[in-house]
Amino acid sequence: MSKWLTAGVSIISIAVVGYFNVFYQPQQDLNRIQLPLQQDCRVNQQECQVQLTPEQTISLSITPFNAKPMTPLSINLNGTRIDNASITINGMNMSMPGFPTALNAIEKDKYHAETALAICVLGEMLWQADLTITVAGQPYLIPFQFTTTTN
Repeated sequence: MSKWLTAGVSIISIAVVGYFNVFYQPQQDLNRIQLPLQQDCRVNQQECQVQLTPEQTISLSITPFNAKPMTPLSINLNGTRIDNASITINGMNMSMPGFPTALNAIEKDKYHAETALAICVLGEMLWQADLTITVAGQPYLIPFQFTTTTN
C-alpha cells in the first residue's frame, strides 16, 4: 500500500509542477542584476557570503545543514538596506520548478523564511536556490547550487 501511495503522490506532484511550469511565468525585471552561480559555497552546508557592491555584502544559509528532501528548512539572510527578498528552490536534475518564498524581517538586518524541499525519488538531487533580493532599490538574482541525498 505504501508503494502505491508514494507513486500516487509522485504523479500528482509531477502534474502540479508541470502545470505551473507551463502556465506560470514570472515577470522578468529588466533592471535586475544577475550574479554568476555561487560555486565556491554550498548554502546547505555553511553560511555563504556574497559581495553585491563594494559597500554591500549579504550572507545566506539554509538550515539544518545537509537536510534531506521533505525536511522543514529555515532560510536565513543577513544584510543591510534590504527592501525585500524571496527564494525559489528548483530541482535541477528532475526539472522541478519551485515557488517563491518571501523572507520576512525578524530583526534589523536579519530575514527569515520557512520552506521545504520537494519530494525526491532520486538518491541524489541537485537543487538551485535562486535568491531574489532588492537592496537600496536595486534588484539582484543570486543563484546557489547544492546537492541532497536520500540515504
